[in-house]
Amino acid sequence: MNENNKQSWCVNADHAMSGNNNGTTKICCMIENWCDMTLNSNTIQENFQKIDFKDLRKDLRAGIRSPSCRLCWEEEDAGRKSKRLRDNEKYFKHLSADGKPFTGLAKFELNLGNTCNLKCRTCAPYSSSTWMQEYYDTYKHEMPHHTTFKLYAQDMKRYHQTYDDESPFWDDLEQNLHTIKQFDFYGGEPFMSKKMWRTLQMAVDKGYSKDIEVHYATNATHWPTENIEVLKHFKHLNLNFSIDGVDDKFEYIRNPAIWEEAKENMGKAREFAKTHHDIHISWCHTISNMNIFYLPELLDTFYKEYSDFGIYLNLVHGPQHYNISYIPEDVKEKLIPKLEAINKDYEVWQNFLPGVINFIKVGTHNPEHWKQFKKTIKTHDAYRKEDFVKTFPEWAEIIGFNDE
Repeated sequence: MNENNKQSWCVNADHAMSGNNNGTTKICCMIENWCDMTLNSNTIQENFQKIDFKDLRKDLRAGIRSPSCRLCWEEEDAGRKSKRLRDNEKYFKHLSADGKPFTGLAKFELNLGNTCNLKCRTCAPYSSSTWMQEYYDTYKHEMPHHTTFKLYAQDMKRYHQTYDDESPFWDDLEQNLHTIKQFDFYGGEPFMSKKMWRTLQMAVDKGYSKDIEVHYATNATHWPTENIEVLKHFKHLNLNFSIDGVDDKFEYIRNPAIWEEAKENMGKAREFAKTHHDIHISWCHTISNMNIFYLPELLDTFYKEYSDFGIYLNLVHGPQHYNISYIPEDVKEKLIPKLEAINKDYEVWQNFLPGVINFIKVGTHNPEHWKQFKKTIKTHDAYRKEDFVKTFPEWAEIIGFNDE
């Protein structure tokens, strides 16, 4: 990085790759272009060296803000620290600590198929197998004529085949462990992947684990008692619980999760942290049009009961109808003062809240996305026999949820 490209250079472009749920690849989770090859039909290195990725690296090194990285540019322009900035900062701290630059593919994000036990509201079948029946029942009228559930399920197999036990990807991954410095595991629910645990054991056996950081985004419904000990051998463990609300709001957004069970598993993580040399436990709170109004209440609970954890405020960019930048102006006038009244002593004011609030302020209302938001909520309320108005009563009144 230099003075000419500091506004565009990204460590992820040069040293990272993300495996999508269906096995296709892209540079990182935020980028909007991806590779048409897959991790189970082409090697990891063939994917990593794809010409499209090389061209992107060239642009970012030259100071060109590639359109493919639009989501990071939007966050940065709103005054929010994007993934690019966060990861660059971490990389330069790494260089200061041991002076060893990354080589080749050092950061590998893996979205391990769609095996999952939840059907979260902002999710879909490509990330959760539990979503499949509901999605088919709800939207089969939009599918090609005579599409049976059997045919639909057959088509959806591509969202887990790359990470099946029989996939050649896992043997290929073991051959690439020597350059890996960071694994980011997402799902589905990553703790449910058997082969992932075998690969981590292989990293331990080969002596690589001491140089590898491992990050998980888990839905808090699983605690991997049989495998958790292997994580003690890694350089650093970042255990990130996806918490989009508390109590009934958590259970509504992350059906059929149970809040008390999530709390129990977070308690187990606390106990595990006492035995691990370097572990960071945190909440990842994904902000959408559903839960933004209740961010103050969530933060109050967090700082009262989980202040020993970290917290990250994540934004839904897509599906776009859940994106908070499209909120109507009259709704913003009632929402923003509540957010600005959040306790200024909370650490999130230093890192996240100004960027979140400004992201809302600079956004332009999109009537179609807003209409789709309400329609989608009502559609799945009817299917699940749930009630948005009952769970989010103040917010439902402010947005005129039942006015249309």
